[in-house]
Order: sequence, then structure tokens, then C-alpha cells
Amino acid sequence: MGRKEVLAERKALEEYYYNCKLETPEEVAKLFEVYTKLIWTHHQAGLVYDYYCDETVIRQEGGGKMVGGVDVAEIHTIPAFSAYPRSKTTFLDIFCVGDQEHGYRFGQSTTNSGIFSAKGANSSGRGDDSVFEEGTYVNFCQCYVNRVDGRWVVTEEYLGYGNEIKRQMMAGAQPYYKTVLGDPAERQLPVCEESAQRDDETVCEEEKA
Repeated sequence: MGRKEVLAERKALEEYYYNCKLETPEEVAKLFEVYTKLIWTHHQAGLVYDYYCDETVIRQEGGGKMVGGVDVAEIHTIPAFSAYPRSKTTFLDIFCVGDQEHGYRFGQSTTNSGIFSAKGANSSGRGDDSVFEEGTYVNFCQCYVNRVDGRWVVTEEYLGYGNEIKRQMMAGAQPYYKTVLGDPAERQLPVCEESAQRDDETVCEEEKA
């Protein structure tokens, strides 16, 4: 997809996103589908703060937990952009129930496609340009959306992100010390001649003494 197509798609998503009133479960489901695509496909990381407040609790598979929009943005979202710069999110399903008085809750399942970039940074080092297709792994999440101080926010979220599959995908990553600096075991560190000379003189003085 070229630049014009990307901008046109983003504009259409933003049109719905900024005008949705969250008046029905169907609108909420559509909003969070749009929201997810704007963040993960169009890299609009700042939108995380629109719906993730400081008190939002995100519970991850395996017992992990994040608290607040800052955690979501800095730990979960932004680092993924470098590792998977051309990732595309596809929705398999999203279903929402609730109302404006009592709040909403929705569940969604998504899958991703893209490249584990060898040029981007990630927690394991550098990728290997391996390709992952839609359906390689499926992400699940359930969110509770409520009004807090007059603003709609996600108050709690449960995540199942196919971490074992991702771990297998990242197995080909190379640690930074090998990709950037080379293997320390194979490197010869430069020695300052002046320093070496001072060391020799010190040894000679000690021998004379």
C-alpha cells in the first residue's frame, strides 16, 4: 500500500474515531477496532493515553501486570514498533455489551502479519527479517470501559497475547553485543601506548627497589 492509500485509510479511521459518542455497544466495538488499527497499524502510540488512564490495570497471561497508560505505551506498545515496523492488525472478532449508565465490556480477537525486522531494535536484540503471516498467532483481550471523572476510559483489561509463539518467533534474534559491537571474545581492545609505557616504567622502578 502506497503513501496515498495509507493516508486515506488513516483519515477514514480518524473520522470515525474522533466523532464516535460511545452511545451503543455496537459503536463501542467499532471504536475500539478503529482504535486498535490506528495504534498498531498506523503507529499512533499517543492515542494510548486517550483511553488508558493512570489507574488502568492490564493483566497479562502468566501473571504479569501493567498499570496506567505510561506502562502500556512505554513497555508494551512503542517497543513493538521498532521490532515489527510494518505490522498489520486484522480483526477476527469483537463483541461488546453494556450501556452508558453501567459501562461497557468487550472481547476481541486479532491476528497480525508483518516482518521481524533485522534493522529494528527489540528486547532480544535484532530480528532476522523473518515473515509472519495472519493466523501465526492470535491475540485475545477483554476490556471494561467506564466513565471516570466524566471521561470514558478502559478501567481493566485482560490480555492473552500468544507469548509462547512470539518467543519462538524471536528465537532468531541476535543480541546487541554481537550485532553492533561484535563478539567480545573475538575482539582485541586497543591499548593506549602512553598508558602501557607508564606501566612498564612502574615495573622497572619496582624491580630496582
